[in-house]
Amino acid sequence: MRARSRAEGAPVQVDLTRVRRAAAAAGGGQAEEQQKQAPPGRPRTGPKRARKPGLFRRRSRRRPAPEADPDIALRRRQVAEQQARSLLRRSMMILAALAAAGGIAWLLNSPYLSIDEVVVTGASNAAVDEILARHRVVEGRPLASVRAGAVEESLLADPWVVSASVKLVFPTRIEVYVQERSPVAWLPVEDSWALLAEDGAVVYYADSSDSARSGIHIQSEDPGLGGEVENDYVYGALRFLEGLPSGMAAESAVRVIEGELWAKVEGRAVRLGSPVDMASKAESLQAVIGAAPGGVIDVTAPGRPSVRPWERIAPLERSDLSIKLQLEP
Repeated sequence: MRARSRAEGAPVQVDLTRVRRAAAAAGGGQAEEQQKQAPPGRPRTGPKRARKPGLFRRRSRRRPAPEADPDIALRRRQVAEQQARSLLRRSMMILAALAAAGGIAWLLNSPYLSIDEVVVTGASNAAVDEILARHRVVEGRPLASVRAGAVEESLLADPWVVSASVKLVFPTRIEVYVQERSPVAWLPVEDSWALLAEDGAVVYYADSSDSARSGIHIQSEDPGLGGEVENDYVYGALRFLEGLPSGMAAESAVRVIEGELWAKVEGRAVRLGSPVDMASKAESLQAVIGAAPGGVIDVTAPGRPSVRPWERIAPLERSDLSIKLQLEP
């Protein structure tokens, strides 16, 4: 449509088609001009399309929080207070236990519970003082730090000791009890003499015995200090000497002659026979030795001791016995 002149006073008509084309042409030119002026490598910007909310997209609108129930809120506060009180109670109990443990540790190591007296009973030959010093059982040491079991083991390792006990008597006393072996006779071994106890254990070594004429003159292997001699004749001789009075046994000697035990007791020749029932033989000898005439006392049957006079013994046998038993002529 074409517009008529305003002078004619008629209404103005606009050609809308031409207006749209002109606007489109003007807009296209501006876009091309902006594209030419934009720096290279930068993406073109244009109006963004609004995204439509999807099916699972969270809406931005927030719902108001529901009001809390007063009873529930009160219950929560009560539970929190109860937990706080329980935690405080446990903490106080732990602190009290630590304080008590510290107090006990201080008391056990204090002078009030330290060694003030050591009493030793039954020791005469064992090295008890040396063993106690090695384990630091000395005055001033805390009594609780003494290991009684370890001290007992060291005492039992001494060859003289048969049994031992260590007792801690609080607050400041230690009692040590020792049972020792009793020495009975000397036994020659290799280049020395071994002192035997009643059970055959070696308790001491010496270069020579108190009297070379006394003791047990029987060949036997050396078991070592604290070891026991394994020889039936030696055990028989020990039982016989143990049954005699100490003064008589100290001057007696026992030998093996032709498979039998013989003894020299108070200068008398005594036939003992096999190494059995030796205590009875010692008792029988004590009953007859004082009144028996000169000759060989025979106690092989302890219930019927007898005496064989020298006159009935051949000179060669008598001389042989005198030499072997080291009898005085």
